[in-house]
Amino acid sequence: MAYTESEARALVVKAGLRLVETGLIARTWGNISARISGTQFVVTPSGRAYETLGPEELVVVNIADCSYSGGIKPSSEKGVHADAYRLRPDVDFVIHTHQEAATIAGLAGTALSGYGADAERVLGPCVPCAAYGISSTKKLRKNVAAAVAANPESSAVMMIHHGALCMGKTFEEAFASSAALEDVCRKKIEADCGMTLEPGTDSDSRGAVESSRIGNVFRLTGDGTEREYDLDALPPDISGEAAVHAAVYRKSGGVACIMHVFDRDILSVSAKGKTIRPRIDDFAQIAGVSVRCVRSGGQQPAAIAGKLGGRNAVLLEGNGALCTGKEKGDAEAVRLILLKSCRAELYASCVRCGGPLGPVDSFLQRLIYVKKYSKQKNTQEK
Repeated sequence: MAYTESEARALVVKAGLRLVETGLIARTWGNISARISGTQFVVTPSGRAYETLGPEELVVVNIADCSYSGGIKPSSEKGVHADAYRLRPDVDFVIHTHQEAATIAGLAGTALSGYGADAERVLGPCVPCAAYGISSTKKLRKNVAAAVAANPESSAVMMIHHGALCMGKTFEEAFASSAALEDVCRKKIEADCGMTLEPGTDSDSRGAVESSRIGNVFRLTGDGTEREYDLDALPPDISGEAAVHAAVYRKSGGVACIMHVFDRDILSVSAKGKTIRPRIDDFAQIAGVSVRCVRSGGQQPAAIAGKLGGRNAVLLEGNGALCTGKEKGDAEAVRLILLKSCRAELYASCVRCGGPLGPVDSFLQRLIYVKKYSKQKNTQEK
């Protein structure tokens, strides 16, 4: 039985908060919906942060044609939700996440099964993997619908290069599906290549260094110290982290925050000294069409600033990475995506996976994100 509209609105907001708290969703990534009748559902809007989302901001969408009314735009993945409700009359709650372990395990492009009786009671006999399509496109919608239709007993579908769709009769069932899928995928990744994704396993002895800029002045903090620099009056002997951050700010006028990060798996990938390309579509969107690596790992201000061109991250050989953004939240988002992408790179190197996204797909997703979603975020805080 579908929820009343008021019940659905309250539960979708509650689900968003819980998914953020448990780490299954970060920032505004993913989307959530609940059925309110045989013909309609409410879904999260595009570009709203879950922490501040109000029930009145959810959008009522028609299952038959995805039409809606009002000035707030629904999630661009509304068609995926509509198909779930159309194909599964038993489903009244749907969660689409970019959850880390499921996204990484999905790179293999194969269904999951044989994960034990406890998980099977939640997920069904298998979790299929939908073929690839660029996010928010008819191709992705068609591929996910095919996987849902072919697996009527499954409560989850992995979406290669993208994330996962989790369904349930209730809010609790859909949330349980998302959590169970993440647990199964974490165990699979560890069994496949010994890589753990549990919290607290990716730290390094070095502390992160970061800076923030206002106008021509930036403040650099790290190792318990803080210094301020004027880009128009830099000391002649400036060196190390300060020289690198200054070079980046001078080269990239839109950057107002830089983070030098040393997460374990980012360090492992940076040690290879190679450019990495997107295996996950939000990498292309948020970090860039590739993340280059500056060889010889040291402080090479001009080389580092140059390698960043058109991107929001650069690897430093054996020395982690720089992540940039228009504000600290943007730089932190780049770090989260880069960490997930480095883990995906490590996983792909030890199991049989397809290659990264093609350059055209990567370029299109980057362009759409920069032109549409990042601007939308500035006015609404994807």
